[in-house]
Amino acid sequence: MRNKDAFMTAIALVLSLVTLTGMAHTDQFQQAAVTENAGFDALAHNLFDGASLSCTDGEPASQGRGQ
Repeated sequence: MRNKDAFMTAIALVLSLVTLTGMAHTDQFQQAAVTENAGFDALAHNLFDGASLSCTDGEPASQGRGQ
């Protein structure tokens, strides 16, 4: 039983590595990765620009107006 488990684990590992490698070398994966990176950059710029703008009134951004 131990040999069977080790064999099935090795087969599953090889199949997953082959699938991941094949997917990573396609143009669609690279296009999706570039698009995701651009979207994250835009989100981060929007988030941090908004945080810096909210601090311009002399009050730290962590203190709300209701306090």
